[in-house]
Amino acid sequence: MIARKSMLIVIAQFLTRSLGWVGLVVLAKLWGGFAPEALGVIGFAMSFVGVFYIVADLGFGQAHIKRISEGKDLGTCIGTFFTIKMILTSAMAGIVLLAMFLLENVLHQGFRDATKQSVVLVFLIYYVLLSIQQIASYTFNGKGEIAKMQITSIFENIVKVPLMILVALAGVGLVGLAPVIEWPAFLRPAQQFVAGHPIGSLAMAYVFGIATTVLVGFWLMKKYPWKKPDRELGKNYLSFAMPMFLFTIISTISGNIDKLMIGYFWTATEVGYYFSVQQILQIILVIFVAFNTVLFPEFSVYNAKKDFEKINKTTRTAERYISMIIIPPAVVIILFVNQVISIMLNSAFLPAASTLIVLTVYALLISLMAPYYSLIAGLNKPSIYAKIGLVICLINITLNLLFIPQWGLLSPLGINGPTGAAVAMVLSIMVGFIWVRFSAKKLTGIHLLQTHTPRHIIAGVVMGLFLYLFAFHTTFFSAIHWYHLLFFSGLGLVIYLGVLFVLREFTKKDLHFFLDLLQPKKMLSYIKSELKEQKEDIKNK
Repeated sequence: MIARKSMLIVIAQFLTRSLGWVGLVVLAKLWGGFAPEALGVIGFAMSFVGVFYIVADLGFGQAHIKRISEGKDLGTCIGTFFTIKMILTSAMAGIVLLAMFLLENVLHQGFRDATKQSVVLVFLIYYVLLSIQQIASYTFNGKGEIAKMQITSIFENIVKVPLMILVALAGVGLVGLAPVIEWPAFLRPAQQFVAGHPIGSLAMAYVFGIATTVLVGFWLMKKYPWKKPDRELGKNYLSFAMPMFLFTIISTISGNIDKLMIGYFWTATEVGYYFSVQQILQIILVIFVAFNTVLFPEFSVYNAKKDFEKINKTTRTAERYISMIIIPPAVVIILFVNQVISIMLNSAFLPAASTLIVLTVYALLISLMAPYYSLIAGLNKPSIYAKIGLVICLINITLNLLFIPQWGLLSPLGINGPTGAAVAMVLSIMVGFIWVRFSAKKLTGIHLLQTHTPRHIIAGVVMGLFLYLFAFHTTFFSAIHWYHLLFFSGLGLVIYLGVLFVLREFTKKDLHFFLDLLQPKKMLSYIKSELKEQKEDIKNK
């Protein structure tokens, strides 16, 4: 069931992020050289408000998942978490508004050219709605209802992406980009408004997208019991969340400070480079998201039964399949980085090639950490989880300060700005990669190193060497287009699996496992079974 739930997340998230990529591609192609700056303004505004988003969670989301998965009364959990979320979200909004006031009227700093106050306000609305939407998504996660969680999530891009495309088609009055198509006369005033406010209109597309997920999420929760918040349960939530406070604060800052610092030391264009290649990597990171989402509540159940053998076996299996799945796309991105950027964005983003390569390594490392992080959190050891995360984040923030500025420590090597931020992420996550394994071994006795990943790396290297020689050292391809990239990806996968077969790392059992996961009938059967409300079960709870 873990595998099927994980595959459902992978499929749903891949579709969701592919939709997002379509919007990004259309925007990048139509806006040309203006696209990096525009996306940089969006990325900076999201990161500015995102820094304060720590206040809207503070670890209570994980506490909610934990307590529901342990079998606490569902209605009381929802009522308690709803109350906590509303208080924290209101506090977050107030702090953002206060920070903007102080920045503008007391410090007289403003946002330089990195973003605009109006765009920040739009993303404040976005994050308020996101916080409310998480009441539903965290509840689904705690109950193990992955289909509902993914249905809620996918609606954001279903709404957002068409709106992004409409904004892109309207043209940009600021730089003289005319509308791509002739708009009907009655829509021309709207087109002129959007063209005159392209970045603000783009930001509003994000708001409409997240607002839809709020409606869908709460609609899917309509038959869940809602009860009054319970003071004792609130204290119970607090006891789990408290060790996470500092980690949540630092990790949220760490996840956003890179773009803020790039915007401070450089310009919105560099932020756009970094923000955009991060979006490309989301297609790989669906593996990390899938396993991390499913394993935490499952490990909580195993821990309640003291079944440590099952925890170790599940961790090893999860790491093996994560490694097996994520290495081929990582090799393709690294090897064809310029082509990937030109096809998925446009040539104006090519200065971000080195950044994308480094961030791909980061995606690989953090994905392999997912099972071990879930193991520690599932064993009800939030203090260990928080301590590791805290150190990772502090190292990342420190290295950002050293690597991002134009005069940064690695500037003589040409590493600064977006690439410096990416290097900081890789070095900091390497510390966590090692530490989390030692911690897991201490808790359950699991082996530090598995034999599977080195074999996957060997197969990935062979795949990369073959594709490199075939693509760049033969006369078959004068230029590499998108269809060539698909061909190389398929050919590389065949080579990769062939090497794994020779190394006895990919067997008939694995083939049947993946084919079974991909059977539409079984996946649809699982989704239907989850969406079918069990009224009697809800009443009993």
